[in-house]
Amino acid sequence: MMEIKGTGIGQGVAVGPVVRMAEALPEPVDRPSHLDPEREGERARASLSVVAAELANRGAKAGGAAKDVLEAQAMMAEDPSLIDEVTKLLATGKTAERAVYESFAAYRDLLAGMGGYMGERAADLDDISQRVIAHLLKLPAPGVPNPGHPFVLVARDLAPADTATLDLDQVLGLVTVDGGPTSHTAILAREKSIVAIVGATDAASLADGDTVVVACR
Repeated sequence: MMEIKGTGIGQGVAVGPVVRMAEALPEPVDRPSHLDPEREGERARASLSVVAAELANRGAKAGGAAKDVLEAQAMMAEDPSLIDEVTKLLATGKTAERAVYESFAAYRDLLAGMGGYMGERAADLDDISQRVIAHLLKLPAPGVPNPGHPFVLVARDLAPADTATLDLDQVLGLVTVDGGPTSHTAILAREKSIVAIVGATDAASLADGDTVVVACR
C-alpha cells in the first residue's frame, strides 16, 4: 500500500474511488489576431465581465467565507491594472485569449514570487484566467466532474469557486497536489468540513478508479 503525505485539513476519514479533475485548458497559441485591437478588446472585456458576475453570483449563493473569497476573485477579474495590461498586449496584435493569458500569468508570477499567503493567491489568478479563456473560446468553464457516484476528488489544485460549491453528497474527500494550509482551497474545505489533504505532491500519480483512504488527524 502506498502512503501519500500532505497537509491535513480538519479531522476525519474518507474512503472512495479517485476521480481526477480535468487538466487545464492548453496555453492559447501566440498568433496575430485577424481582428483589430478594438474588437479584441470588446471580446476580452465582455468575457472578463461575465466571469466576474458568475464568481460574484456563486459567492452570494455560497455565503460565509466563500462569499468573501469569490467576491475578491470577481474584483480581480475586473482589476483596472490587469485590463490595462490586456489592452497594451492587444495593441501589439495579440488575440484576446493570448492577451488575457499573458496578463494573468505575469501577475501570477509576481504573487508566486512573494511566497507565503500572497504566493498561494497565485492559484486564484490561474482559475480566473482559465474561466475567461474558456468563455472566449465558447468552451465549458473548468469544473468538478460528475461521475454519478460518490468519489474522492484529486486535483492539481482546486479553485475557490469549485471548492465553495462542492456537492458534499458526492465528494467524500479532497486531495490536491499543490496548495498549502492558507490556500483558499484549504480555507473553504475547512469551513465546509471536507476531509482534505493539500500539498500532497505524490497524489499526481493517482489514477481514476484507484481506491484511497484520506485520513486527517
